[in-house]
Amino acid sequence: MAAAVATCSLVLVVAFAGTSAAKVEKTTVTLGLTSTTPDPSCPGLPCQAIGSVTGFQVNNGQTVNPFLVRHDGTIKSWTLTLAQPTNSQRSFFNGFFGTPPEARLAIIRRVPGTNPPRYNLVRQGAIKVLSPYLGQTVKFGSNLKVEKNDIVAITVPTWAPAFSQDLPDNNIWRASRAPGTCTNSTDIRQGEPQQVVGKRATYGCKYTTARLLYTATLVED
Repeated sequence: MAAAVATCSLVLVVAFAGTSAAKVEKTTVTLGLTSTTPDPSCPGLPCQAIGSVTGFQVNNGQTVNPFLVRHDGTIKSWTLTLAQPTNSQRSFFNGFFGTPPEARLAIIRRVPGTNPPRYNLVRQGAIKVLSPYLGQTVKFGSNLKVEKNDIVAITVPTWAPAFSQDLPDNNIWRASRAPGTCTNSTDIRQGEPQQVVGKRATYGCKYTTARLLYTATLVED
C-alpha cells in the first residue's frame, strides 16, 4: 500500500511539473518592424548605401527607439532589405568603401552620462557577405544574447544597399562617427565601424529623413 501511494505521488509530481513547463510561453518581438517597408534608394538616383559604419535607427516613423531591448533574451534572426544597384553603382561603392558588400549585427550598450552618446560593443554576429542577396529581403540566423536596454545595431564594414532616403523628418538614425565628421565624403570613407568587443565608440552623427532597412527578432527570456 505504501509503495503504491509513493508511486502514485511520484506520478502526480511528474505530471504537475510537465503541465507547468507546458504553460511557459516565450514572447517573440521583431525589433524595427513597421507596417510597410520603404523602398531602398538604389537603383534610383541618387543611389545611397550604408558604408563603413555601425548604426541604428532612433525613430522609424512609427516607433521611437525601435531597436531598444526591453527584456532580456536572445536575437534569433535578423533581416536586411537590399537594393539591386546597377553595375556602375556597385563599382562605385566597391571602389569607395571596399568589396564585397557585407554586414553584421552589433549589440551595443550606452555608457551612462555621455553626450554625445558613447556605446560599448558587448557582442556581435558573424559577417555576412551580401552579394548573393542584392535585390532581396534576406533573413539570417543568429544566437546573440541581449539584456534590457541594449541596442541592436547593424555594422557595415564595407557597404550595404539597405538604405532608404527622402522619408519624413521623423525617420532618424545615429552613426558611429565623431561629431563634425557626418557629411564630408572623405570623413565618411575613412570611417571605422565599431567591431572590437569591449571597446567604446562615439555616436556623434544623427541623420534625418532616412532609414536603415533591417529588423531583428528577439525571443524574450
